[in-house]
Amino acid sequence: MQSSLYVSKVLAKILLAASVVGALFLTLQLSRRLPTSEIEEPAEHSADTTYGNKFISLENSYECINPYAQPGFIWMETRTTVDNTTWVPFYSVPVDKIVNDTRYFPNNFPPNDLLKNAPTQWFQLLHHYRNAADTVSTEKEPGRNWNLLLVIGDSVDETLVSHLCNSNASLEYGPTNDSNETSIVTCNIKEWNLTITHWQLGCVGNHCRARETIESIDQKWDRYFVPTSGSVVGQNGASPDLVIFQLGLWGEQFFVNQYRKYIHGKKIDYSRTLNVRELVVYVRLLRRIISKLRDMYGHHIPILYRTVALKNTKEQGVVALNLDRVARYACRELDVEIMDFGWLVRGYYSFYSDDVNIDKSPLRTLWVNMVLWYLFRTQGGVEVRGDLVRMADMDLTTADAWNMCHDTFMKDLKI
Repeated sequence: MQSSLYVSKVLAKILLAASVVGALFLTLQLSRRLPTSEIEEPAEHSADTTYGNKFISLENSYECINPYAQPGFIWMETRTTVDNTTWVPFYSVPVDKIVNDTRYFPNNFPPNDLLKNAPTQWFQLLHHYRNAADTVSTEKEPGRNWNLLLVIGDSVDETLVSHLCNSNASLEYGPTNDSNETSIVTCNIKEWNLTITHWQLGCVGNHCRARETIESIDQKWDRYFVPTSGSVVGQNGASPDLVIFQLGLWGEQFFVNQYRKYIHGKKIDYSRTLNVRELVVYVRLLRRIISKLRDMYGHHIPILYRTVALKNTKEQGVVALNLDRVARYACRELDVEIMDFGWLVRGYYSFYSDDVNIDKSPLRTLWVNMVLWYLFRTQGGVEVRGDLVRMADMDLTTADAWNMCHDTFMKDLKI
């Protein structure tokens, strides 16, 4: 009974908020500023607002709170209900209130006091928006660039990107090397004026797999990515709106192969803890990647480091865990924020399709929701405890929008 009532309330909220949903996708389309007459809501934030990610105001007063950096839990309706998934942060007021009321919930749905503070389920809203907006033009407007997300990583990232793209568009594959360990994948989602490009670096250096052509990071960068960099630009016409990167799995492959060659071994040992010199080498590689991105697109470009999801193996990727920890230090040094997706999904190995990739499960939707939350930020949007307190602002540059909360989030960075 409670489940049915909850579902009915959520569906009703989505239908009643149709105009708000349209406004949300100014974040991705930015075709016009929303008239303020359409959004007459109280400017102050209330901790007791009802569930539904209510839009409050365009005022400049806001809190900088990253819901994905707060303690909480992943809520999914079922293992197979992909789009109804969210990270539910714990905030003191609703948690204390719930504990005082009851200690047992007779169904799978968390109480509304928790769900109302959950970040926006962008993936779910995007599908509702796409189904409802049958008059939306899918033609690219002349003289206006789309929003662009650049993801740099490995097959895990490509799998996550494919979940978003294959739900709404098709993937286009660019030039690759013979082993497909270095690749470029792009998709264009016309309804949202959004382009997503994935660069897979593959292994670098002298200790890669035998079938991988030995190339340095500079050689790979110049060979594959520099020729396509001119097309990897977003709204400002000069750089992507957001870059998300990580080198964990390929970094892990580099170091385990290096050690195997050193001891003349036949088996790969993923359980060995890296030494200090190896960690320093990895920090230098991260510095090199960030330096190349900033040389290519400017120092102002918003960059996120995505934490590594550990392997679904007996060792669970101790090497990758070492690399992830030292990457946090490097991010603090390089003024790069952290997207803690890998940390949030650790332990969910039953949702893996193999030893490294997440299957078609709610965890992919969690990644999409996180990515779109950060994209919302790049357009000047601010969300506080489930409420959209500031919408996209065309007068703000991507850098200015990102910097509104950047210093606060860097101070809160967990090392």
